[in-house]
Amino acid sequence: MTEDLNIGIVLQYRIDTNFNIKGSIDADKLVRQARDCGFRGVSVSVADKEQEKMVEDACQKYSIKFCQKRPAIVLGGPDILAKLIAARLDKQNIYFEIDLTQDGTIKDSQLEDLELLRKWVDRFGHAYYEMRPDKTIKTDANAHVFKNELAEYQIYVFIHQPLPEKIELTNLPHIEKAMWIDTRKDLDFSQKDDKVTINLKRDDEDEKFTIYGLRLQAHRPEDDMGPTKF
Repeated sequence: MTEDLNIGIVLQYRIDTNFNIKGSIDADKLVRQARDCGFRGVSVSVADKEQEKMVEDACQKYSIKFCQKRPAIVLGGPDILAKLIAARLDKQNIYFEIDLTQDGTIKDSQLEDLELLRKWVDRFGHAYYEMRPDKTIKTDANAHVFKNELAEYQIYVFIHQPLPEKIELTNLPHIEKAMWIDTRKDLDFSQKDDKVTINLKRDDEDEKFTIYGLRLQAHRPEDDMGPTKF
């Protein structure tokens, strides 16, 4: 079955009924935490029927998708953002799993990981949810290329740290603009035929991440339309 990629990122709570007091979860709070961190789906594993129903009802209340449980990646470690990009390359939604504490809350260490995701999704999430992998545009950099599913003139390039001074891409159409997705700051670039070279300058005050995203804009078909006459 084809994935609904508009869901994108799912937070799966592991509620061990042998460890947690039955029903001792604040489902509203857990779902709000997921929503506020940029997740579009929530699921539960190892939960009893009552807990599962509580979470499903909270998802409906806060307009977030209640998803079926599946094998998930434990939320944690330095490569969380790399796993996000890998899932998009595979055209899959990604499930991150959290083990709740005995009182039904999230561990402090995983709250830090959630905060990292929240910051990244807040800045790059709109592109992440819209993008689909592109196989035609090439680069030798440690980067991955995507196109906007609905507007293919928008090209997204996600680059891993360490950030090079420049990036070169080939098999591109004529590019009119290049910018960082998060800061919307324009970048200097040059183009010869289908090859584009972009200077990757970040300012000191810009937020630091292990993966950054570029938006390249090619010619928009709507720009060829004349002014509307009434």
